[in-house]
Order: sequence, then C-alpha cells, then structure tokens
Amino acid sequence: MECLLGFASSVSRDLVCGALNQLRYPCCFNNFIKKLEEEEGDLIVTRDSVQKFVTNAKRQTRKTSEVVDKWLQDAINDVDNVNQLLKEAKAKKICCFGHCPNWIWQYRVGKKLANKNVYLEKFIAEGRKYVPCDRISTLPSDTLHFLSEKCMTFESRQSAYEQLLEAVKNNNIAMIGLYGMGGCGKTTLAMEVRKLVEAEHCFEKVLFVSISSTVEVRRIQEKIASSLQYTFPETEVMERAQRLCLRLCQEKKILVILDDVWEKLDFGGIGIPSSEHHKGCKILITTRSEEVCTSMDCQRKIYLPILTDEEAWSLFQNKALISEGTSDALRHMGRLISKECKGLPVAIAAVASSLKGKNETIWSVALNKLRSSKPINIERGLIDPYKCLQLSYDNLDTKEAKSLFLLCSVFPEDFVIPVGHLTRYAVGLGVVGETHSYEEAKSEVIAAKIKLVSSCLLLDEDNERVKMHDTVRDVAHLIAKNENKIIKCEVKKDVIVEQNSVRYLWCVKFPNDLDCSNLEFLFLRTKLKEFDGIFKRMGMLKVLILFNDEDGITPPLSTMSLKTLTNLRCLAIFGYELSDFSFISYMKKLQSISLFSCSLPSCSELQTNVGITQVPTIKLLELNKCDIKGKKFEVMKRTPLLEELYIVDIEGEWDANSKDNIDFFNTFSVPQTLQRYGIVLGSHNFYDYNVKEFCSHHRTLLLNYFNISNEVVKSLAKKAKDLFIANIQVGTKNIIPDIFQIEGGGLDELNNFEIRDSEEIECLIDTSNHYSEVVTLFSKLHTLRIHNMENLRALWHCFQPTNGPFENLEKLYLSDCPKLTSLFAYVVARRLVQLKILKITRCDGLEHILVDDDKKEKSQGEFTTHVQTFQNLQEVKVNSCRKLKHIFLANIVRGLAQLKVLEIEECDMLDQIFGDIVPLTHHDQNEELNEIVEEDKYPHLYRTSIPSTSIVKHSPGTFFRFHFKICLSMY
Repeated sequence: MECLLGFASSVSRDLVCGALNQLRYPCCFNNFIKKLEEEEGDLIVTRDSVQKFVTNAKRQTRKTSEVVDKWLQDAINDVDNVNQLLKEAKAKKICCFGHCPNWIWQYRVGKKLANKNVYLEKFIAEGRKYVPCDRISTLPSDTLHFLSEKCMTFESRQSAYEQLLEAVKNNNIAMIGLYGMGGCGKTTLAMEVRKLVEAEHCFEKVLFVSISSTVEVRRIQEKIASSLQYTFPETEVMERAQRLCLRLCQEKKILVILDDVWEKLDFGGIGIPSSEHHKGCKILITTRSEEVCTSMDCQRKIYLPILTDEEAWSLFQNKALISEGTSDALRHMGRLISKECKGLPVAIAAVASSLKGKNETIWSVALNKLRSSKPINIERGLIDPYKCLQLSYDNLDTKEAKSLFLLCSVFPEDFVIPVGHLTRYAVGLGVVGETHSYEEAKSEVIAAKIKLVSSCLLLDEDNERVKMHDTVRDVAHLIAKNENKIIKCEVKKDVIVEQNSVRYLWCVKFPNDLDCSNLEFLFLRTKLKEFDGIFKRMGMLKVLILFNDEDGITPPLSTMSLKTLTNLRCLAIFGYELSDFSFISYMKKLQSISLFSCSLPSCSELQTNVGITQVPTIKLLELNKCDIKGKKFEVMKRTPLLEELYIVDIEGEWDANSKDNIDFFNTFSVPQTLQRYGIVLGSHNFYDYNVKEFCSHHRTLLLNYFNISNEVVKSLAKKAKDLFIANIQVGTKNIIPDIFQIEGGGLDELNNFEIRDSEEIECLIDTSNHYSEVVTLFSKLHTLRIHNMENLRALWHCFQPTNGPFENLEKLYLSDCPKLTSLFAYVVARRLVQLKILKITRCDGLEHILVDDDKKEKSQGEFTTHVQTFQNLQEVKVNSCRKLKHIFLANIVRGLAQLKVLEIEECDMLDQIFGDIVPLTHHDQNEELNEIVEEDKYPHLYRTSIPSTSIVKHSPGTFFRFHFKICLSMY
C-alpha cells in the first residue's frame, strides 16, 4: 500500500511540476519577449564581431574555417527569424471580445520564445569563441598632421604640388616620379600630398615607405606589411612577395609612396603589383635622379626645383624669427646668408635656426664662413649643403650637441632611433663628460638632442624617437672625417677604412684584419655566434651593441671574448643565449646593461662573486622579453648605485598563484637610489597597454596580479606615472585608503591608470570617513581605464567637496562594471573641466552618468551653477548600458560647446538624451530646450551615430536628430 501511495505521490508531483512548467509559457510571456530582445542584441554584436574577424582574415590572405562561415550564415538567418518571432509575439491576440488574452496562442508562442532563448544562449556562446582579442588599434590618419612640419606655401612648390595632385588623381597614370637634388623638399612635398589625398578619401589606403640608398627587400616588405597591419606567415622573401601582392590587390584603390629611391626597384621581388595586374595600384617615387624615374617607366616625371631667392628669404625669416622689429643691418645680412644657402630648404632651415637669437657679430662671422668655405673632395651635390650644415654644426654652442650630432650619423639611412637607447649610448661614450648621477647625464643628452632638433639637424619622430635627414647624415660623415673621427655604416658589404681611423662603426660583416684600436662605438648586426679574437683588438671600445640577425633563433653567445672589453661603459645584447654572467665582473667601468629577447640563467647568478654585484658602477639594468630560468630578483637591491631598472615582459606565468609570481613578490626589492623604472609582468592581459608609448616614461608599473603585502611594490606603485594593475589581492574594497593612505598625496604622480579584473573593489577612493580636506588625489591623472570590475559601485565616495580630484583627466574608459549605478557625483564632476573622451561599455546597472551626491532637492539657481560641467567634452560613446535613462542633464547642455561625436547603442531604457531634473514647468522645459538645441546652434557636432531615426524627447528643435540602435524606450 505504501508503495502505491509513493508511486501516486511521485506521479502527481511530476504532473504538477509539468503543468507549472507549461503554464510559465503564457504567464511569463512578456518576460520571454524581453529576454529574447536582449538575446537579439547580443546576437547582433557577436555576429558583427565575427564578421569583422572574417573580413580581417581575408585581408590577411587567410581562409577562415568552414565552421566559422557556417556559424556566421546561421547568425544572419537567426536575426531574421528572431525579428519575425518578435513581430508575431507583439501582435497580442485576444479573445472574449477583447477582454482576455488568447491563452492558447500565448502558450504556443511563449514556448517558441523560451526555446529560442535557450538556443540563442548556446549559439552566441559558440560565436564568441571565434572572436579573438584584437590588440592592434588603427592609427587615425589625422595624426600625420602632428608628426610632420607644416609646409610653407611657395610658388615654386605650388606648381609641383598641383602637378603631383593632378597625376595622383588621374586614373590613367599609374607611375609617378618626383625628382630633385637632396634636401630640396621632396619628402615634405610627398607627405603633403599624402595628407590631402587621405583627407579627401581618394584611396582606400595610402602607404609611405622609405627606401634609402641600400635596398633591403625584406625591410621594405616589413614596412609595407606593417602599414597594412599584416603579418607574414612565411619567412622566404619570394613567398612573402607573393603574399604581399595578394594583400595589396585586395585594396581597390591604393597609393604607395616610395621615398628616397636611388636605383631601379624590382617590384615583383618586393611584392608590389604592376598596373597591368592591379589597375587600382598607383605608385609615387621620390628620387634625386631623373634617370631613376626613366628606368622605372614613370608616366609622369615632376621636377622639384630649389627655392628662389625670395622664397629662400621667406623661409630664412621664418626659421630665424626675423620680424619687423629686426634691425636693417641684420635683415640685410640675413638676405646675403640665405643666398649663400643656394635655395636648399634643409640648408636654409639649419643655418637660420642656428643663428636664431644670436647677435650681429655671429651673423657676420657666419656670412664670411659661407663665402670663404671651399670644401674639397666632396661630390658636387653636397658642396652647398656641406657649407651650410658645417656652419650650423660650428654654431652649436656645446660640445655635447656636436658629439651627439656625429653619433646620430652612425645609424643607417632613415633609421628611427629610440631616444632612450640613444641616451644610453651617448652617456656610455662620455658625450656629456663626468656627472654626479646617471640621471643628470641623461638630462644633458636630452638637452643636446633638443638643441639639435631646434637647429634642424635632427628630426623628431613619434614615440620618443628621432631621425637624421639623409643629406644631413652625409654631411655629418664629411665633418667627422675632417675631424679625424671616421664614422662608418655598412649594412651590406664589408667594412673598408683606413687603419687606426674608425671611431664609430655600424656593420653586418666584420673583417678579421680590421684595426680597431681607436674604435669607441660598435653596433654589430650579424649572424655570427663566435666572436673570439674580434674584441681583443678593441681596447678603447666604450659602447657595444650585439644584434642577432637570425629570425626565430636564439643562438648561444660565447661570453669568453667579452672579458677583454675592460673599458666598456654600455652593453646591449639582442637575441642571444647567455650561459653565465661571469664576463660582467671584468667590466669595472660598466654603467648600463640592456638585454633584449635573450635566454638567461637564473637571476641569482647575477649576485655571485662573478656577477653584477662585483661591478659597483652599474646604474641601469634592463631585461626586456627575456627568458630567465629563475624569477628571484633580490639581486636588484644589491646593486648599490642602480638608478634605472626595466623588467619588461619576462617569459613566465604571472597569475596569482603561479610560482613565477610568488617568487617575484617574495624576493623583489630595489635600492633607495632607484629613480626610474619599468616593471611590466603580464601585459598580454592589458589590451590598451602600448610598450612603445609607456616605456619611455619615467616610472611604469604593470602587474597582472597585485600583492599589496610587498611594500617595495606598493612604493613603486605610489610613485608611478603609468600604473596598470589587475587581480588585486582579496580583502581590498578600495584603492585609497585600503592600499594607499590618503595622507601624503596618494598616487598623485599618476598620468595613466588602468585597473581591471578585481572583483572585490567597490570604489576607487573612499574618503567618507576622512574629515580633513583632501587636495591632491589623482590631480595629474590624464587617462583612466576601468575594465571588468564586478562589484565596483562608485569611482569616488566622498564625505565633503574636495579640491583637485581628476582635475586633469582627459580620457575615461569604463567597461563591464555591472553594479555601477552612477558615474559622477556633482562634487567630482565639477572638477572634470579637461575631460575630452568618455566611453562606457556593458555597464548593465548604470542608470545615470551625473547625479546629485546628497540626493537633496535643489533650487533652480543651484542647478544652473553646473552648466559649465564637461565644457571640453568632445566624444561620448555609450554601448550596452541597458538601464541608462539619459546621457546628459538638461542644465549642462550649454556647456557642451566642444562635443563632436555622440554614439549610443543598445541602451534599452534610454528615453532621453537630456534628463529633466531642472525644476521647471513642462512649458518652460520645452522653451529651455528649444533654445539649447536650436537648429545649427552647434555646427561643431559633426557625427552622431545612434542607429533608426528618433528625435530627442522634449526637444522640438530639429538639430539633434539621431539614429538609435536598440534603444527601445526612445520609441
């Protein structure tokens, strides 16, 4: 009997549960609709991401798998099916003469909705697996304006400029040649053409590649591929050429500018398609020789002449800062000097800059030198530049600037020199003589670099790099020869120099019989593994750079031969395996060691009797992308004079409980002398980190796991200018004061701050229990990025108004912070006078961007004090913030004078762009907003991307007409 009762009970329970499960289809009908709408939004985002991945793969000449293609096609079909199902569900069929819903219909459609939701969750999860984390951002084309000096408008240039533009835009011309003597401005003019055709979108792509006198096909291929954000899967040159040709042919219209061409190029060997194979590919070359244009079958040859006397005088006045207040005598002398420069812009700029601010006597001496100078043994094309640049060199008022000028000329043509490396080499050579500290020596080198740039003898590049114009470089070699300081740079052939004369040398093939008794600088880019016998003849060598030129191979380096370099001050090794550090103990004058992509023994060997601690002069140590057998870094503290330390992307596991991470935090320590540092461990998890951008900064700290128990690391973080931290140790609710104390200006040196993946952090700063006014927290912060912070509820929780927080913040990026309900309180927002960019993504709990901190009702007068909040805001992008109700408060709209970009996507609850918190009547509100958004009132707002047309609620004006994408409450 009990068995029967149990069976009946089980059956009845299953029947009831089954019935309830079926009843949820009509009863939870509206919830199913809402859920499906959310899934539809996620499906569209995932579909678009996969489509971008497929498109990018095609551009990389790679074929995606059939599984990905099938998923993408299914996603396209599913979007249509979901739309039809939602239309069917929203039809709202009723029965009983309109008094009751049609339960049978709701059951049937509700079941469809529920099943579709379950299916889409799995389907979207599958699609997300096909989307990689793409860390390469496209460079905006308008940055070119900041990297190139604006070209002055001259009639002689205008004619060539117009001819170039006409030829570039002519579809019947595929090959164009611009020629003229060295230093006449060909590169500058080509850059101007590039800027214009990019601005007018004449081509899908515009590439600019420097060639130089030595044609290196592999280097040219790499430069073109880099401009296309393309990576070669092959290593052979010919295979790369085929692959590059395929990639270039994918662009319907492309302009390739090849700068400084010295001889006929084999386009087939490089991978540049001919006009016969790709009619949309146009090529512009710049060269010193008309013969090169002819040999390369240029359909249009354009000659760029030197400047006329009047044009030369105008340029001279500009560079020498001659104004109406300048004396007649000086102006007359300036005219004569400009004529002696023979119309060469590079020479005029150099001479005029060197005379800027100098007295009349110096100008007179300069004129006499130019008139009487008779250089001998100089090729014809360099006579005039030599006279002018020799004068600029002579006018450099410090020996440090002259020495640095000659050092820069040892690098190959068009070589972009990192300033950080240049300063190490210069200090090692003793360019600035003896100084009290390494920091002081580097500062003097930087001052010399600035002087050379201002004298137009050196060109500033992006990312803290410099370059020397090829004509200036040629003249520098002549100057060095006259001073008996031979400088040689051979990137292909054997070095041939007079005995005992070479001082600075860059080479790839080192002759065994070369006498290097006076050699002070050697950059050896080679495939050699054994150097026995080479270094014995280099008793005067001060700077040595060994660069392994074998791709993908880290050969062992015999360190025995390095022991003879007892005079060495600066050592840099790229791409070798070092078996031991014993050679360091012989280099008693060594100041800096830089190891890049090397395989190294344990760091503990550095502190042995034959290691780094036996050389007390070491002031800089860099371990960059090295594979180190042991990760114990206590040796750093035992280097008493160490001023700079860089440990960047060492091979290893840098998660919370990994052995590498535990060893690092248990042993890492630094001496008190440390002034600059870059500690970067686990950068692959920080998608916005750019090693080129941040490595040149004074103090950078990036840790994928942040253990607050290490006081040394905390001290470095507090003094950092660039701080990237993730996975903060558990038990921490905020950054200040849980990790860093409020007193003493916590993190006040920060320029860039990124925090991510720290689930227990609830706010960045909590001063609610701090009763004295805080004035300096984050006062220098420029960029703030916050990603994947599950429990973040506020940026700043403060007790009372404070002075200074975020006052210099220009860029703010937030994503995946689901519990963040509001972004700024007034007390913080009123300090954001410099904010220019605001981007918010996937913050599902965000309801307001700006709120009243104490939630008290304020009078109209009090609200109007906030009109100027965000007055420098230029770009706002909000995506997938499903509870956000409005973007701006109505009373701050007048302050948005700089706003240019406004993009809003997938904000389901958004019903207004401008919220109505101003206590006015409805009629007054309309009048107020009519005045604010009056048509053409803000012509600067040039892009709004809010996809399906809708007008801002309560805004009868016609200017703010947007396109919304899945912003349901706007309808």
